[in-house]
Amino acid sequence: MTTPTKLRKKAPSIITQSDFLSQTAGFTNRFSMSSIAALYTSQFAEGFSNNERQASIRASLRHDAHIDGAHYWMKTAGGLHPSYISFNPAVEQTEQRVLTQDDLLEAALQDVFDAITMQDRLDGGISLLIRCGGIEAGPNISPEQVPIDLYITPRELQETGQRIGGDLAVLVQAFTQEFAVPHLHRFMQRCTAENVKPPKHFPATHISPNGPQYLPAPMVATGARIQCSAQAPHVFASALQALSDAKVPNTSSAAIRHGVTSAMQHQIRQRRPADVFLSSRNPGDSLVAGQSDTLRGGTNSVGPALISVGPNTDAVLDRFKLGDEILPKLRVLASTVRSSRWESVFRSPKWDLSYEQASLLSKALLADLQDVPLNHDVVQSPSALAAVLTSILKILGILVFLCALYFLGLLFL
Repeated sequence: MTTPTKLRKKAPSIITQSDFLSQTAGFTNRFSMSSIAALYTSQFAEGFSNNERQASIRASLRHDAHIDGAHYWMKTAGGLHPSYISFNPAVEQTEQRVLTQDDLLEAALQDVFDAITMQDRLDGGISLLIRCGGIEAGPNISPEQVPIDLYITPRELQETGQRIGGDLAVLVQAFTQEFAVPHLHRFMQRCTAENVKPPKHFPATHISPNGPQYLPAPMVATGARIQCSAQAPHVFASALQALSDAKVPNTSSAAIRHGVTSAMQHQIRQRRPADVFLSSRNPGDSLVAGQSDTLRGGTNSVGPALISVGPNTDAVLDRFKLGDEILPKLRVLASTVRSSRWESVFRSPKWDLSYEQASLLSKALLADLQDVPLNHDVVQSPSALAAVLTSILKILGILVFLCALYFLGLLFL
């Protein structure tokens, strides 16, 4: 058995809807209920059970689908793929059984989980699958109403459940908000173009940002398929905020810790963390920072956000009562001057910061750009040394001033 390495048909550099429709005119959907019924009674299927026959037939009919070049075909302009399930009428598979659309959908999805599970066993790898099916979605559908199918290599989840479980909970929340809900709006437009009514949906058990059980159990005790739903955006943000009020939780999940840290930072100032220091829009912040329209529940823009460097820099700015107008200057400095010269720049007349302010601000800025959590050792000055150095500088300044006066006096005597 060999695996093809090239597409059967090379896609043109610019593809229009008319191209898709002209290609679709000659499309034959091999993966259909009629094809399954035709093969069911063939000699190929003799000697196998009913489930084995169907599994073998589905595998044969979908073979090479990922490289057949038909990904962008549509039955109607702006509509759905010709293989969409509603275009497959129910057929009589045997004298005793009728193969329905729901049967085929569920069986094909089970094949996906079988294939990814077997692949992990074959090569010892790790896989992640997050999937949202095409379902009926109203204009105001919210993430907590969307069922999500999830797979993670079972052994990895079992051995590092706290770390991976929390990370997956955040991934499911982000996927649903940023990918699934916008996709479902486009999907409904395609259904309207085809005059098709999509299936209704029912939410599953919701994820939880509070451990130790971040995800629901698999649908079958011995299985690997997890079905879950995200939280409402404001509920998820509130949960992280509650964790931040109780300080950083004792969890090995990096995603949960980052979310809590961002929520804690949001309490200091209404600004974004260092991971968006050079960007004006980061979808991930909408999960925790309360900045996006999704979480605010509004649609009006309030102008460009004032982007924060991070918790260490915020703490230094707050300590020395430095205004927010310094933030744009910090952006320019970080992108144009190497870090070893930041302190000297802060001491220059252009910035006019004291030795203590320049020292702490340069350390805090570097710590935030290296994604270091709030560190009091960074934002607090070594008081004794700072006091001594400050006093020395003041004395030197006074001496210089007195010397200048002395020499001026000699000149006029």
